[in-house]
Amino acid sequence: MTRPFHQVIDCPYCGKEITQETAFSRWTRNNPRLDSSAEGLSIMDVDYIIHRYKTHSERGQSRDLQLVMLLEVKTRGGKLTPAQRDTLHMANQIVRNRRQTPTKLLRWQVGNPPLTVVSLIRQKRIALRNYGVHVLCFSGAGPDDSVRIEWDNHEIDVATLESLLRFDLDPDTRQPLDLRRHHLLRSSRQLSLWRSPYDENKR
Repeated sequence: MTRPFHQVIDCPYCGKEITQETAFSRWTRNNPRLDSSAEGLSIMDVDYIIHRYKTHSERGQSRDLQLVMLLEVKTRGGKLTPAQRDTLHMANQIVRNRRQTPTKLLRWQVGNPPLTVVSLIRQKRIALRNYGVHVLCFSGAGPDDSVRIEWDNHEIDVATLESLLRFDLDPDTRQPLDLRRHHLLRSSRQLSLWRSPYDENKR
């Protein structure tokens, strides 16, 4: 049986809790032909795609980069279901395109996704860095009313969240983002921080 819809928001007009569900979401959830258990389906939305245009200067030269990540948001202490964790973990492996080096072992990346893509706005090929899928959890409805904020199972504050969304911090390590062409991680400790945010046993 398809799971009941539990995600709620505060109505901006009356202040009461209402379900955060679109007509399409309600239709898929109540459609017996799309039943999750009977048909083996896991249907979930993508909450946010964060995309930043950034110019990086190195050795007297500048180059334009496009930085992208997908963000799944949980509110009021909500957790990923096993099916959602599996879906996001697979999507993360497909889209992530960080290059592996001898000191940067990308344990959750498979294949070789493209490093350049065609931009409709620029009308040319541009360098793309895709940082995969990340999970943001609020104990409340959002940053303003949450006692605890988690990014990939790590507690953060609002300033850190802003820096992550700006790509000032690396979404994987939460350290200052390094956009050099051949970046080598400096320590094994940094390597250990880079793990799947979907496996609750890996906290």
